Amino acid sequence: MTCSPKEHYVVAYKKLPVPLLITLLKPSPWRWPGSSLMQIPLNSDLHRRNKNSAPPNSFLKLLISVIFLISTSATAEISTSLSIDSEWGYSTETNNTEKFETTIKPEIEINLSREIKLTAIGRLRSDTEKHIDRENSTTRELREFYIETEIGRSFLTLGKQQIVWGNADGLKVLDVVNPQEWREFILDDFENSRIPLWAINSEIPIADSTLQLLWLPDQTYHQYATGNDLYAFTSARLVPQMPAAVNTSIQAVQRPDKTIQDADWGARLATFWNGWDLTLNYLYHYDDRPVLFRQLSMTPSGPLATITPRYQRNQLIGGSFSNSFGDITLRGEIGYITDRYISTNMITDNDGVVKTGELSYVIGLDWFGFGDTFISTQLFQSHLKNYQPGMLRNERDTTTTVLLRRDFNNETLTAELLWLHNIDLDDGLARPKVIYQMNDNTTLSLGADIFYGDQQGLFGQFKQRDRVISAIEIAF
Repeated sequence: MTCSPKEHYVVAYKKLPVPLLITLLKPSPWRWPGSSLMQIPLNSDLHRRNKNSAPPNSFLKLLISVIFLISTSATAEISTSLSIDSEWGYSTETNNTEKFETTIKPEIEINLSREIKLTAIGRLRSDTEKHIDRENSTTRELREFYIETEIGRSFLTLGKQQIVWGNADGLKVLDVVNPQEWREFILDDFENSRIPLWAINSEIPIADSTLQLLWLPDQTYHQYATGNDLYAFTSARLVPQMPAAVNTSIQAVQRPDKTIQDADWGARLATFWNGWDLTLNYLYHYDDRPVLFRQLSMTPSGPLATITPRYQRNQLIGGSFSNSFGDITLRGEIGYITDRYISTNMITDNDGVVKTGELSYVIGLDWFGFGDTFISTQLFQSHLKNYQPGMLRNERDTTTTVLLRRDFNNETLTAELLWLHNIDLDDGLARPKVIYQMNDNTTLSLGADIFYGDQQGLFGQFKQRDRVISAIEIAF
């Protein structure tokens, strides 16, 4: 969804009352989407459970202490904004309404002093049709809550936030710091589907470079659509399938539960060299997808497969580059994951998974050379280092994307097409869309999501989910 400019109303106070600030920290009016318990669907008999969780106590104590010290003497300026987004989705396969969803996002910014700003963003989302997420058709959450400040020449962001690495369209290579909500597959904007985490995010200038250091004591992972949700994964290449004669027992998910010891951390060094924007990235974290360890045994009732989902550590080592040559921009990302676990259908495998390294990259070309037209193309590819027969995915996976966009009528009307195509499985997704900027506060859009190809593919599994989407966004 293209966001329209928001009008901000500013109110200044000589002192901001401490009780007001502490009230903003209380989680009672909101659902804190911290640790959600997720069980991978196997033979469509499992479902996801969401568990409310409070932010790490250390974060709350630190935030309250900082706000208290500042607010007792600082002059505070408050600005607020509100956006209301209503979407209607119509299934062309069933000829029925798929979704009628309204999202309200209030945002407040408090300048506690010249160097310190507090931001809080909420989200209320309600879908009257209850097809996308049948268990949670209405949700309330404090989506982001963080303090930004400067310490010397360094910049510090403390709190619940989104940390964006990479700028690829449609799919991700480096942008894996935050987990993702898969309730609508990849159809939602990354900004909306990315799950904010409690983190300390510091940016330190070093000569002509910037070093970003991250510490994330937040054990929140991907949230999947499951059960009867419209976009639950069904492909046998993504969900292990047991033979009909084998009984299945799903154990509780084994999650990291130590705030300090199980925290993620990472670093990124960004610099500019001879016209090139370059980064080096490193992330030590738990994979946001649980590994489905399998144990086979014989019981009086027949063979039994015991599935134990467990989150595993891995390391991401990579980097990115971009440079402009006239009207053309060349950009790319590369990432190597040290410990990727891929499920296998080989009955002789001891634990049902194969441990392998995975090299992924994306190369993109952007062209601005024709009036109000923008053309972008990308090549995504990943390779498994230790591929073995029986693994649920191929040794190599290749996806191409094309983005066409043209502005009309002084950039108030935009027509675009995003097309993603997997070369190996010959499946894909086409997303035509028209966006009309009615005024500074109101945006209208009309589009479609069209899936095609092999039902075992990432996109083809949703070939019965084609839909038309219309939306209106109003910002205040």
